[in-house]
Amino acid sequence: MATNTFEKAYTPIRIRGLELRNRFIKSATFEGMTEEGYSTAQLVEHHRRLAQGGVGLTTVAYGAVSPEGRTNRRQLLIDDRAVPPLLDLSAAVHAEGGAVMLQLTHCGYFTKNQELRFKRSLAPSARINLYGILGGIFFSRSMTKEDMHYLANRFANAALLSRNAGLDAVEIHMGHGYLLSQFLSPGINKRMDEYGGSVANRLRFPLEVVEAVRRAVGEDYPIFCKINLEDGFRNGLTINDAVEVAKALEKAGVDALVLSGGFTSITPFYLMRGDVPMREMIKAERDVAQKMAMALFGKFIMRRFAFEENFFMPMALKIREAVTMPLAYLGGVSSREGIERAMTAGFDLIALARAVIHDPDFLLKIRDGRVSVSECNHCNICVAEMDRGGVRCVL
Repeated sequence: MATNTFEKAYTPIRIRGLELRNRFIKSATFEGMTEEGYSTAQLVEHHRRLAQGGVGLTTVAYGAVSPEGRTNRRQLLIDDRAVPPLLDLSAAVHAEGGAVMLQLTHCGYFTKNQELRFKRSLAPSARINLYGILGGIFFSRSMTKEDMHYLANRFANAALLSRNAGLDAVEIHMGHGYLLSQFLSPGINKRMDEYGGSVANRLRFPLEVVEAVRRAVGEDYPIFCKINLEDGFRNGLTINDAVEVAKALEKAGVDALVLSGGFTSITPFYLMRGDVPMREMIKAERDVAQKMAMALFGKFIMRRFAFEENFFMPMALKIREAVTMPLAYLGGVSSREGIERAMTAGFDLIALARAVIHDPDFLLKIRDGRVSVSECNHCNICVAEMDRGGVRCVL
């Protein structure tokens, strides 16, 4: 492969009103570094260090747009109180020459959080909530149009607060089995009205969220969306659906897509591939009942998917062929060759996580020729560490 394709990854790119120093995004991975749902000095240092290590755009993970939008109370809540500590975070990243994006989301039915507006969690359709059974949240309820209006406004308000906190962009989370992903998934969305059925109907509420966010933040503020290429389970969203989703988001004025996959509540390791650290995850779980449930049933839910570098490439190429908008390739990039493949294939950005969790200086070292491949072994114990004081590599 031509060397200049690798070098292109280190060149600037403009996304609407934002210029990034290079094409690398630290993808959103739950950090486990909040206090009562708000940013801490530990979270600030985590993202500052990633920026110091050469990431062009780092993503603060799981910013819930409303209290009931968190799967648990350790996740970020984006309200007025969130702004001052996020100002500290954005300033720290900017001081290192990087940019920072906030991921905005809502968990939908998948929650054990008791901060519910009603007795049931919100979802496109009524559904059993296995994750929340031990906490007494047995079922979700089908959202009304009033619920959708409420949440579209909450997404918009959270995006405006993000801008006010000095963050450079927002990522609307439409993947991984959270609320907007639940609307897009035919295996989950069983509605019989104009919000269910065809891909166009399942897209209706996510597009209403995009429209509300754009009105709130203005024309110069970048909006990214993270979408699934596939859900990874039978009757879930497929790559053919994802192509239609990408086309619609491009038409709606979304600035860039981060391409991902998997459903946290059904196929949690479809995204990461590699080992499933069940023992470590059980040990890290704080709730005794949940710990027992994981020990009994975890092996049936958390299926292992073999890791290979650039594992989403065949599906991601179908999106690249369908749209002209900027796309971020995500999925196992961990070497110079993997970076070259993604850039040669025509992707504008590269999203990665484990390689820079393992070594925050990975991008600097690989650029300078000090390494050619990450030493991350995809043990995924970093997932368990999210609940043991904050995400980190144990190697």
